[in-house]
Amino acid sequence: MPTNATTICPPSSELERLVRGRLTEARSAVISDHVGVCVSCQVRLDALAGGTTNDLTMNLRRCQKDTPPPSDSAYWKAISAAENEVQLTSVFANSPDSSDGGMQLDFLQPSDEAGKLGKLGSFGIIRVVGRGGMGVVLHAYDPCLARDVAVKVIDPRLANNEVARQRFCREARAAAAVTHDNLVAVHQVDEDEASGLPYLVMQLINGESLEQRLKRVGKLPPVEVARLGMQAAAGLAAAHAGGLIHRDIKPGNILLEAPSDRVKLTDFGLARAVEDVKLTRTGFVAGSPLYMAPEQARGDDVDHRADLFSLGSVLYEAATGTPPFDGKTPLVVLRRVSDETPRRLSDLDPEIPDWLSEIVEKLLSKDAKDRQQSAAEVAEAFAGELARSHGLSPLDVPAEVCSGAGSRTGTATRTRKQICWKGVACRTLPVAMGAALGAVLVWSLWSPDVVERVVEKTVEVQVPPPSIDPGPAPRVVLHGDSGTVWALAFLGDDRLVVGMDDGQVKIWDVKKGGVLKTLEPRQGGTVWSVDVSADGKRLVTTCDASLVTVWNLENFKVENSFPQPTSTKAAAFSPDGSKLATGDRNATIRVWDIAAQIPVELRGHRGTVHGLAFSPDGTKLASAGSDGTAKMWNWIDPTADPVTLGEHKGPVYGVAFSPDGKKLATTGWDGTLRIWDAALGSVVQTIKAHDGDAWSVSFGDNGKWVASAGQDGVKVWDVETGGEVFAYRGRRAFHVVRFAKDGTTLAAGGRDGSVRVWELTR
Repeated sequence: MPTNATTICPPSSELERLVRGRLTEARSAVISDHVGVCVSCQVRLDALAGGTTNDLTMNLRRCQKDTPPPSDSAYWKAISAAENEVQLTSVFANSPDSSDGGMQLDFLQPSDEAGKLGKLGSFGIIRVVGRGGMGVVLHAYDPCLARDVAVKVIDPRLANNEVARQRFCREARAAAAVTHDNLVAVHQVDEDEASGLPYLVMQLINGESLEQRLKRVGKLPPVEVARLGMQAAAGLAAAHAGGLIHRDIKPGNILLEAPSDRVKLTDFGLARAVEDVKLTRTGFVAGSPLYMAPEQARGDDVDHRADLFSLGSVLYEAATGTPPFDGKTPLVVLRRVSDETPRRLSDLDPEIPDWLSEIVEKLLSKDAKDRQQSAAEVAEAFAGELARSHGLSPLDVPAEVCSGAGSRTGTATRTRKQICWKGVACRTLPVAMGAALGAVLVWSLWSPDVVERVVEKTVEVQVPPPSIDPGPAPRVVLHGDSGTVWALAFLGDDRLVVGMDDGQVKIWDVKKGGVLKTLEPRQGGTVWSVDVSADGKRLVTTCDASLVTVWNLENFKVENSFPQPTSTKAAAFSPDGSKLATGDRNATIRVWDIAAQIPVELRGHRGTVHGLAFSPDGTKLASAGSDGTAKMWNWIDPTADPVTLGEHKGPVYGVAFSPDGKKLATTGWDGTLRIWDAALGSVVQTIKAHDGDAWSVSFGDNGKWVASAGQDGVKVWDVETGGEVFAYRGRRAFHVVRFAKDGTTLAAGGRDGSVRVWELTR
């Protein structure tokens, strides 16, 4: 659709003429585009529709058949004529002034912190993330939990509009009611005492929307379209199981979380509980016309299958670069949604496989009963085809959908368990009254007849048996049962520190296989990085929260804490243990003097710092960044330019120096392991190590070996020849690998939540 939207809100009379079809085609396109992005005008138009529809028009629309009349039918002319006779009366008493421009931030309270735009409640506001969907989204810092969050504030101009407030409250209840890996989490809902504005606090997603991605690249490869559809469908399945219909699935509401591109559905501003009553008196269409189901476009009652049609429209655009239905105005688009059938994907692009065309074509069926009947069915279809056609690991197939997609037998049988709750009431929040839910929205007011119902469904997924065995069996497998393992560090040769997805840090006895100690850092979220000082006396941990913690390993108590402005992904001790390097999501590296707690800041990356490593002599610091580069810093002189290593295609995740400091190894998104001459900054070896992401790297056997962990398993390579000397191809992705100091004990952990330990022989 056109993007020449005006930034000036049109007067009410012009909105009325838009509804009545009395504007020129050019002006209608401009105003329609503006309404598409302006929440204020959407509310005004909704109110306008709510006060202007007479019985004649409503009856005409109710009489519309299940299959809409053709575009040249007299039916549409009758509808238009009837609507033209309606007296359009404005009901904008509590709506924003049409002369207002964009939303201002003058509702924020002053902040005494440098670099902050202001404060909203206890939250320090860092920047504006985006506008739309009833308000503005702000990047904020939560001092109570020491983490970065997204805060969505209702547009102040809508604060006194009851329809707008109800919609905003509905979004909070809808989003908080369901949790899933492919849904943006809502942490808190509150009202600002100073301004009286309601706001919700959400998980901050680092990455970009699908809309931004498509603007940048045009279209996606078929396998990416399928992965996107699978994960989006998995998120929708969770929402639908909770009784929610999103009603506005579009590229802008599908976020791609960096670095893994995990799908996160957001903006449940139009979602409603299935049993909710409509907020307006009319069949006014809510949603995005380009991706709207025919029944939704007609103003009919919709169920969860409308979301499936919208998902099909999004996937069609992702595969071709063009939406299936387009037009100069929303009305033209809605007419085409009801009347026309888009061309088959494989007809537009022969590279698109038939199975993808068939799944999307079925999603775009005009009649809801002809589509897939559940989002879970869609996710399962994609999972099966991806496993069969591309042999993808389960990291690409959400566990909730296909826990057996990586099975090594000819047929993988999996059991999917869904937990549903009956007789549960969610304590809703009267935002307009200023009541707060506290730190997290929770399920409460459980009825006596609460029943946990476990539904088991067995699905057959055909997976071609691989030609290679998994590899040498590990000497010991440590089962953490705490989610994905992201961080490992050896404490001597017989103990292992493991950072877990649930925020715990466990210290294991490798020989006996038992947990010696469990630490729970005073911070929230996934443990991304752990490192042990060379003398074995200190441990550093980093988590989602903006706090780096140093532990005394003799008494397991916190020795130091280093506050950060944002989440820290990487940390490493210097060889002498006196310095600590940290790397955060804002592209900043800090080298701390641990005793003085004074940092030296290094800036040069343009994204998240994923990995850090000191050279053995402590003079160099290597970093891995999401900007596709690794860098070597002379951290002692922060004014010196770093050596940039830019051969990787995509984010760099892992970095490690060889024991003698002469070589540097890096791994990244492109699946390669690259070995560099640390003195010259030139590539010595490039190894296509993994099919998919290569997440981690570690040197062993006095620098003769280098290990890598990735999507398809754990491998060890000969540094000089680049030849493979060890391989273990597990059922799920490995995110981290580490050699012990003895150079032959190897540990790796990842998606399945366990750590495997091998004793390699020279």
